[in-house]
Amino acid sequence: MPGEFCAFPRINVIRTLNSPRCVCLKSAEIASSEYGLAASYYVNTFDLPPDQAREVWHEITDETYELTSAACAGSDYRFATRMWLAPDILFFRVRAKANTIFRPSKLVEGHPTRLIKVKLYQYGGETIQLDGEKFHLDSSALHFIDQNRSKSEAHTDHELVSIFLPHHALGYDPSTHPPVLSFSLESALGRFLLATIDAAFQELDHLSQNELSVLAESISGTLKSVLSNRKRHEKYTNTQNDQVNTIKDFIEKNLKCTWLGAGRISQELKLSRATLFRHLEEFGGVNRYIVSRRLSRAYLDLSEAQPVRGVVKAIAERWGCSSQAHFSRVFKEEFDVSPVSLVGRWTRNPHDAAATDNAHEQGNISQYAPSIAALKWAYERYR
Repeated sequence: MPGEFCAFPRINVIRTLNSPRCVCLKSAEIASSEYGLAASYYVNTFDLPPDQAREVWHEITDETYELTSAACAGSDYRFATRMWLAPDILFFRVRAKANTIFRPSKLVEGHPTRLIKVKLYQYGGETIQLDGEKFHLDSSALHFIDQNRSKSEAHTDHELVSIFLPHHALGYDPSTHPPVLSFSLESALGRFLLATIDAAFQELDHLSQNELSVLAESISGTLKSVLSNRKRHEKYTNTQNDQVNTIKDFIEKNLKCTWLGAGRISQELKLSRATLFRHLEEFGGVNRYIVSRRLSRAYLDLSEAQPVRGVVKAIAERWGCSSQAHFSRVFKEEFDVSPVSLVGRWTRNPHDAAATDNAHEQGNISQYAPSIAALKWAYERYR
């Protein structure tokens, strides 16, 4: 059937946010220094009431984003994040609920952030409105976003890894590079970048501070080389970009439909098949893109599911695969984890035993103070 799951290998970049060494908050840096490893900082607000979770988010990013605009109403600002800090580069692993954030012109002018954020989604995504254009970001590509722009970001529930680097470290020039650049993970370059970032995040827990600095310099150099060959004239025209966004929106809204495929999409959107295939060619083609989006949605459903009998089979069928064995095989090839291992991942207690000893009572913001301070300092320093 159109869009039926088929095998496309992909390296898994996301590891669990709750590493045994990430001893909640205040002890993270201490534990790192005891073992001679680079420090990391961890914050998890999923156990906090929504208003307190929002307060934590605001405390960290108050000079970068505004949360009071009408577009932000109804957002859920609960999140879990872990950060590693090296000279001129930040590494983040993030899981968050659906939210909208806004960076108005007054903050750009008053608190310039000359950074590029490199994003790689495991599932979910966002729509960015920036410079009069709309960009849809998801797990099919690696994305480079200029942070020194007025923009809004509307996120779905998501999990990702991201890297912050200053403009000068990448040789980024706003006058010659577009504000958003995406590299398909199905292209040779995309696969190389994916493998490079995957390897980096796998090793972060095992590096000394000096080794982290070496890794950061290597990553920075690789990404700088990529950007040096990408100029503004390579960007989609507005019309092409609008068509790609329309196609992606239609696919996302109809992912559960068994009829979803190239023929029906062409018919409904009044596009020729040639145009449709050309727009999705960098994502591996129409069927490959549909499969990738269905697998990402299955990943989210499995993570939030209760561990009951038949749950993997039910989720496989929900996203278009009638064979659980086939689904499990393709899912493992896509994410490097089995579907069964993900079931209930976000319903389990997010803290391991060691962290629980340090966590004290639930809902107490003060326990997060050291990591919040580190994250806030990093945002301000890298501005």
